Amino acid sequence: MFIPQSSRKKDRPAGISEKLIRLLKIYTIIANKEFPSAKFLAETLEVNERTIYRDLNIINLVDQVDFDHEKKGYMFAHGDRIKKLLISDEELMTLFTAGEAVSHLGKPFHENFKSLMLRMFTAAGKASQKAKPSIIIKVPDTIKGAVVDPALKVIATCMQDRRSVEITYKAQNTKKVTQRIVDPYGLVFHEGVWLLIGLCHLRKEIRTFALDRIITCNERNLYFEQRNDFNLERYIAKSWGVIDGKSTNVAVRFSRDVAEYITRKERWHPSEERKMLPDGGVELSFTVAGTDEIKKWIYSWIPNVEVTKPRSFRKEIHRELAEATKDHQ
Repeated sequence: MFIPQSSRKKDRPAGISEKLIRLLKIYTIIANKEFPSAKFLAETLEVNERTIYRDLNIINLVDQVDFDHEKKGYMFAHGDRIKKLLISDEELMTLFTAGEAVSHLGKPFHENFKSLMLRMFTAAGKASQKAKPSIIIKVPDTIKGAVVDPALKVIATCMQDRRSVEITYKAQNTKKVTQRIVDPYGLVFHEGVWLLIGLCHLRKEIRTFALDRIITCNERNLYFEQRNDFNLERYIAKSWGVIDGKSTNVAVRFSRDVAEYITRKERWHPSEERKMLPDGGVELSFTVAGTDEIKKWIYSWIPNVEVTKPRSFRKEIHRELAEATKDHQ
């Protein structure tokens, strides 16, 4: 089939992603047997008819497109090649489980996942209200903040575009409020808190910012190149959680009463070394960046835990436990 093209100067081409999305929309409209006209497509997709004719010629290379004179619109000559998406019950279980996990990450992720699920169910021809399995994932919900949800959207967009963000930030310890320009390298969700990790222009180093402590967050048309030596997984692997600090070798012993609970997890930290003790206990050794976060984990195993090294950390634990004991007398 021949689709006329204007001899006038061609329009400036759209970006690849924009053009691809438009082609998919046109293909879907025709595949749904809506018999669209070029005028209808142009108005719907907010482009001119010359652009639609060029897009139809591209689609015609994949599936032959004909014009139905009776319905006054386009159709596929041999039937479209769109196939129904097949989703097995096992895959549905995975989707429902993922949805439960995503629900803890905040409103933007939850709403986007629901929209994605609806589209997948529609494409698969399955009812989206199919009975959900009883699955609960116990993780902390996102800590709320006035700008956590909008900040997530701004930061995610700027990460994709490699653009900086400008934030007004209230520090945890000093409570001081500062204006920062940050190159967003990554986002981390840890114990209910969303954290932005990126290059802070004010401090000239990579810093971590809790989104619930951000007062304002805005896009900047300032493009950046991420440092070649930076890797988000390696960056957070050294710390027990996400807070960075001085590298410290820590050894912790657990009594035999909790050894089974400790050893049922294959690894607590990438640097872990494990040794079973003659009395049935277990000793774990780690190299961590900072001790604040591992200290909280150690305290969760009281009274079946003992810090053996370093000596300075052992003394710190002893002092804090002594104070806590005094408060509970």
